[in-house]
Amino acid sequence: MNRSSSPPQTQRWTRLGLVLGGVSALLVCAPAQWLASAVNAASGERVQLRSPEGTVWQGSAQWVLTSGPGGQDALALPQRLQWRLSPQWDAGLTLSLNMPCCTPEPLVLQWQPHWGDWQISLHSPHSQWPAQWLSGLGAPWNTMALHGQLVLRSSGLVWHHEKRVLTSTGNTAKYGHLDGQAELSLSQLSSGLSTLKPLGSYQLQLQGGDTPRLTLQTSQGQLLLQGEGSWREQGFVFEGEARAQPGHEAALSNLLGVLGQRFGNRTVLRWG
Repeated sequence: MNRSSSPPQTQRWTRLGLVLGGVSALLVCAPAQWLASAVNAASGERVQLRSPEGTVWQGSAQWVLTSGPGGQDALALPQRLQWRLSPQWDAGLTLSLNMPCCTPEPLVLQWQPHWGDWQISLHSPHSQWPAQWLSGLGAPWNTMALHGQLVLRSSGLVWHHEKRVLTSTGNTAKYGHLDGQAELSLSQLSSGLSTLKPLGSYQLQLQGGDTPRLTLQTSQGQLLLQGEGSWREQGFVFEGEARAQPGHEAALSNLLGVLGQRFGNRTVLRWG
């Protein structure tokens, strides 16, 4: 038997170690551009991380909202987004997002796998975002030209993604369930379509459960908004209305026309 025709066992282990070391180094030093490309693709280029620096695990970029591929609208937040992506002992991942302008406390997303299923949770004690940032998404946001503050808070908001076997057919189907709640406060909103400033303050509340619900209500103001939405078989459906306080119909006419279908002083809000 010719032993010289095959490398010694130690050489094989050395080569395997070099390959594994190279792969590990590539993963550890994976450039931030990889994460930016993934975010751009997943959002249809409506959410972009531009001029990324650092690595996938720790880096920064300009957080930009756009109107999509080839769109002319784009708007970045005034300061760079900083992130830290950390593997956990249970094979999960924790993503921490921080921006001096908007997150007094980091916004934290946690992803955890469970034997083929997974869940993702949002921890946002308090974050504050400029309403004018939405103009980057294009129509109708650029037409409304909103100003004000959007304050996000969440409490135990968790999305569970599961696979279940259908008893009728034996096939496997995907199933999602939302627990917890979140609140988005729209404070002192104004619009370029109205001389009335501010329009008012509003609250969007998301409540998890077997049928997650989204409710919109007016805290104060001359533009009155209300509505309710839920997830149904055909997807998310929201229905509500917008109307002007008596005496302010003329100042709010243009804005009411953009929000939905007008019926006198009342505009029907319907999405989905």
